[in-house]
Amino acid sequence: MKSTRRKKLPIEIQSDVTTFLHFNFPLCTLLWNKNIYPWMNEHFIQLYTMMHNTGVCWVDMLEKDYFYEDVSDIIDMSSEHMKDVSDIVKFVIDNINNNYYSTIYTNEYYLPGRAAYHKYTHIHQTLLYGYDLDKEVFFGLGYDGRQRFVEAEYPFEIFREAYEKGKAEYDNDFCWVKMHTAYLNRVFDLKEPYQARIEIFLKKLNEYIYAIPDESLLRKDVVIEMGKNAKYGMQVYESILDNLKKLLKGEFKHDYRTFHLLAEHKRGMLKKIEYFMSKNGLEQNIGIYLKEYQNIVKGFENARLIYLRAELVDNNYETIIGQLKNKEAIQKVYDIVNFNSDKEYQILCNIYKCFASI
Repeated sequence: MKSTRRKKLPIEIQSDVTTFLHFNFPLCTLLWNKNIYPWMNEHFIQLYTMMHNTGVCWVDMLEKDYFYEDVSDIIDMSSEHMKDVSDIVKFVIDNINNNYYSTIYTNEYYLPGRAAYHKYTHIHQTLLYGYDLDKEVFFGLGYDGRQRFVEAEYPFEIFREAYEKGKAEYDNDFCWVKMHTAYLNRVFDLKEPYQARIEIFLKKLNEYIYAIPDESLLRKDVVIEMGKNAKYGMQVYESILDNLKKLLKGEFKHDYRTFHLLAEHKRGMLKKIEYFMSKNGLEQNIGIYLKEYQNIVKGFENARLIYLRAELVDNNYETIIGQLKNKEAIQKVYDIVNFNSDKEYQILCNIYKCFASI
């Protein structure tokens, strides 16, 4: 029997949820299958925030650890489990042959094309979805030196070195590196479009509008690093606005990712509202509120762009996660978030009532 010399699993560089890799990578393995896409309408609705131990305001979407287990097999391997892996190259190839994507922590100091390459130690995830035995390379996804999310090729021996050198740094990094050293996932082969359930959407929408807490959904690694003192839903904006005031005083409380995530959240919410409105024939009931919500999307996108441009200038175009010092830009972002968060609450209350009446 002829052995496989080259194999690529399907991949989609998706743009729905990109702020953090713990969501971005799994979605890239899922959303190439358009039958799975409606599943998104049950997810990424609730927000939470807490203070990172660095003093920076952490904002993220609230999803359980294995949020995609209903559309994919998931194997989560800690650094302790990975001790049994004697050959990381063979390990990845074997998993790809079994249709498992591999997401693994490595030291990006050793990975060509990464911002950290031959500059500084950076323990970060790489998603591998294919290999070529003749070229001796893996096919993967990750951020390049300009913070663009791109496909790349990683020679086997270079990846092996990045992995082995990374292991030596695990104890010095965040707890999630050792807890989730490797994620393996195999996507379910859905033959028909996923039927998103409005009752799940409405439950989560209600929790978002009325800031209903659910500590059980906080990821275990986040709890270890930052505790459970979180704000949820619409209360997130109180924390964001308070910390923007501190940013005006020169305290480093936010970076660009907060506002990138908020803009993604609004775009996603609009898609979800459109999906369930169309599915339930509520265009006449919800249409007017949908147009109002489109303005919310535009507002948060404007805040994102203002923050991004100013932060790049303030940091010599070297990073998007540095400190913003431009007080005029900070004030503009504050005003936009303050106005649009109040409007969003009113609009979503009306939309919720329309959906709940069916």
